[in-house]
Amino acid sequence: MSQPGFKFRSHPVDFEVLSSAMRTITLEMGITMERTSRAPIYFAAHDFSTAVFDRGGDLVALTEYIPIHICAAPFAIRAVLQYFGEDIHPGDLFLLSDPYTLDGGNHLADWTIALPVFHDGELLFWSVNRAHQEDIGGGAPGAYNPGAIDCFAEGIRIPPIKIYEGGKLRRDIFDFVLTNVRFPSSQRGDLWSMIGSARVGERRLLEIINRYGLDAIRNFLADLNEYTEALMRDEIAKVPDGTYYGECSSDYGPGGQPVTVRCQTTIKGTDMIVDLTQCDGMVPGYFNSTIANTYSSVFIGVMTSVGRLIKYRSEGCMRPVQIVTKPGSVCHATLPAPHGHCTNFVAKQIIEAVWDSLAKAIPDRTPAGWGALDCFVFAGFDPRRNEPFASPDFLSCAAGSGAIGETDGWHSGAPQICSGGLLYPEIEVCELTYPLFWKKWELFQDSGGPGKYRGGTGTESAFVNGSPQLMLFQLGDHFKTQPSPCIGGSKPPPYNRQSITRADGTEEEAGDYRAYFAAPGDVVNYWAQGGCGVGDPLERDPDLVLEDVIEGFVSVERAREDYGVVIDSRALELDREATTRLRNERR
Repeated sequence: MSQPGFKFRSHPVDFEVLSSAMRTITLEMGITMERTSRAPIYFAAHDFSTAVFDRGGDLVALTEYIPIHICAAPFAIRAVLQYFGEDIHPGDLFLLSDPYTLDGGNHLADWTIALPVFHDGELLFWSVNRAHQEDIGGGAPGAYNPGAIDCFAEGIRIPPIKIYEGGKLRRDIFDFVLTNVRFPSSQRGDLWSMIGSARVGERRLLEIINRYGLDAIRNFLADLNEYTEALMRDEIAKVPDGTYYGECSSDYGPGGQPVTVRCQTTIKGTDMIVDLTQCDGMVPGYFNSTIANTYSSVFIGVMTSVGRLIKYRSEGCMRPVQIVTKPGSVCHATLPAPHGHCTNFVAKQIIEAVWDSLAKAIPDRTPAGWGALDCFVFAGFDPRRNEPFASPDFLSCAAGSGAIGETDGWHSGAPQICSGGLLYPEIEVCELTYPLFWKKWELFQDSGGPGKYRGGTGTESAFVNGSPQLMLFQLGDHFKTQPSPCIGGSKPPPYNRQSITRADGTEEEAGDYRAYFAAPGDVVNYWAQGGCGVGDPLERDPDLVLEDVIEGFVSVERAREDYGVVIDSRALELDREATTRLRNERR
């Protein structure tokens, strides 16, 4: 990465030490969350994010467990500042989730803890934890309601509220919030974990302030945003000037038609404009994206392509990018539109529409399309513990990521909103937590999109239900549509697929956004697609194709069909002469 001309206020060594210290603080906050939370969605899957903001709500440092949280988090801090104004004091601690109160959230399932950090009575930082909840009330367990006709059916809306005031817990508010969820016992522990994580951030920030002094801190904060803005402008300047169009569709839309995100990206010098005003209108379902979620999605698309070499992720990276939306569209939902699924879809579509546009200008720096989520939210009753349960089934959504440049995609690296940050818990942990028992969970052969550089493979899995009745809410996409972009002659991966094998052996396909029910002994099956490839599959090194076959990523049949590579199925040896002839015929 080239270094733009920049004059630091602080010593460059101090700048590097303080920036590393800030990132380390957010990492320690995350470790605290991991070690003290109760739900597998946190301690195993890491569906939370931690960050430090300055007094005005500008991002200083983060640990990107789930990137879709982070660029929406500044909206939360600014909502608190606007809502409470001067009524923010030492010992206060805030909770919020509602996207429609001052644009403070991305969707209702993500709760934000915001702790103001004061030093000698002066507000200097915010220590922030944002985490996806197991349940938020509403019309369906598990925080996703595909039948919601408005946001009120999706769960409790939490505007900016104080749950601590002057150092004292507001138990009435605390209990009111937990009374409105289905699993208050476990979520009480998780909420304390979020608060504890923010307290760790506060303690470490005060240690840094006391060690380096206020002047050094203020110089660092001024340098950080200006420097990262200069870095980002330097990267944008490497993209050829012009206007580039991209789009991506998801399965669901009015009348069963796909809903499409359309993106027009304009590069002019060191400025970028991302125009989403041509997107489809809001839909009567939970796919509508709130403005905070749309901003976060755009920046994932930009920072994983144009800005992917920048190691400092702060507010300055966002300043050269202007985002234009149309209120009332699927990318700018307005009250009371349902939006619970927006952090997955249409977030994926926004990210890939940005990629699709930038692939026309910088194909070597832009990821090919990633596979989509392929999972259920499940809820039921656990006869072993004599209590109900619910959780997003992040175990089985492990689609593959797309190739980028001259690099194959990652296996089971999706979804895009996590950029490889979502972890998949150990099966044994999940079987201890839920009355579900896995028959298999493995890489899905031939699921990666063919190309000179292959897309990563997805996974296939199956579990047996042990609950008296298991309720399943479909949470996938690309059962009918495909990821984009497919760059340079590559082919798309196969579609996602889900089914339920009943105890009598009959199989029911499960690809619609509705509730399904599984009886004891029924088997829930998933086949999650891989990512898209880059370049012509006939140009892939035959030895790499052979290696893929030996590893089980590609079958002998698809090696021949997709790559024009002939392999002896018994000896697993490459027939080079037959491969040359076949490729010449195909070309």
